[in-house]
Amino acid sequence: MARPLRVRFRSVSVPLAILFFLTAVPAFPSGFQLNTQGARAMGMGLAFTAVANDPSAIFFNPAGLGWQKHFETEVGGSFITKTKGDFTGDIFYPGIGASEREHKTTFVLPTLYVVAPLTSEINFGLGIFSPYGLGFRWDNAETFSGRFIAQNAVIQSVDLNPVLSFQATPAIAIAVGADYRFSKVQLERNQAAINPFTNSAVDVAHIKLNSELKDNHGWGWNAGVLVRPIPQLSFGAAYRSKIKVDYDGTAKFEQRLTGNAQFDGIVASQLPQGSHPVTTSIEFPGSLNLGAAITLPGQLTVSGEADWTEWTKFQSLDILFPDLTGRDLHRPTDWKNSWAYRGGLEKKFSNFAVRAGYYRDKTPQPVEDAGPILADNDRDAYSLGFGYDTERWGVDVSDLYIKFKRLDTAGRSHDNFFGQYRESANVFAFSLRVSF
Repeated sequence: MARPLRVRFRSVSVPLAILFFLTAVPAFPSGFQLNTQGARAMGMGLAFTAVANDPSAIFFNPAGLGWQKHFETEVGGSFITKTKGDFTGDIFYPGIGASEREHKTTFVLPTLYVVAPLTSEINFGLGIFSPYGLGFRWDNAETFSGRFIAQNAVIQSVDLNPVLSFQATPAIAIAVGADYRFSKVQLERNQAAINPFTNSAVDVAHIKLNSELKDNHGWGWNAGVLVRPIPQLSFGAAYRSKIKVDYDGTAKFEQRLTGNAQFDGIVASQLPQGSHPVTTSIEFPGSLNLGAAITLPGQLTVSGEADWTEWTKFQSLDILFPDLTGRDLHRPTDWKNSWAYRGGLEKKFSNFAVRAGYYRDKTPQPVEDAGPILADNDRDAYSLGFGYDTERWGVDVSDLYIKFKRLDTAGRSHDNFFGQYRESANVFAFSLRVSF
């Protein structure tokens, strides 16, 4: 009689690998937080906290509404495209010669802002925007060398942000608002038998985590102050609180058949069948933006700011499987607070304006946490913009090129996936403003 085939993986190996995969969810907010929520601001390198002179002030500094005395609405959006996303393997897994590419998907981040004066000193504003809406998707997903870590990872969010501004004096305005965030995540990967970090690994399952936008939400708040001691000089500060979102979703396990009936039967007996509920929480960080701007003779505005994001609040993640006893996982993280430094110029020629900007954004993600789900690093960004404004309407367009510093995970990867990442991205934004 033929000797039974023995498979060397424990009954818990597949669920534990799934849990490890799910712990990567919070990587999205840090590496994929983009503040491109207004075309005028983006043209000035996002150095807009002390400028805040259009309806997008609701996002950048709501105190800027204090000087906006008409009913206005602004609609726009950002189109974000990864222009380069390459991975080259190191001497350890996946090995020298391994070469992978990210799928060049374009993500759309829409914006809508409405400003309504209530009295001569008080304005109401409502912003709808998507501060988190990007993802990593790898080409040739079924043969990608990192497919046992991640093949596709996406986060989407929609924020509803009502605000009230009060112009206390001709030189000072303050504002406060509520921030209600809906969010969803989608993650996909394959599962290997025995050890996935070898070139002879066999795919035995596909795992997909999904959640619905309407089911996952959280509350926060924002505030701002803008001081203009003289019309040509302004100082601004804006704060956004942390927002905790509790996610309820499903994890679906789909077996990949190998063609060996006995082997596939053993896998089937150890793999959770169908869909299972999964819960976790993500704490989106608070942020503080500090800026100054001056308008020089010749209608040249120069702005600068420093933005701080409180990532140290993200210290751990708890993954819970309510119907899989003993599968819950607590995983510590090592994120650090980060700074971004921005500068921008705007030169006006009657109704026309040209803009330029630059910023350096420091990553909060340690090298050890970088991998196929997220490989973030310090970034330099360069922007150009153009605008045309009248009293009743205006249009703005801008383009932003983001260059990420090369990232090398050699010997320092929690995913056991070693190599170099080279990335760059481009963001095109437009907005249309109408005043009544």
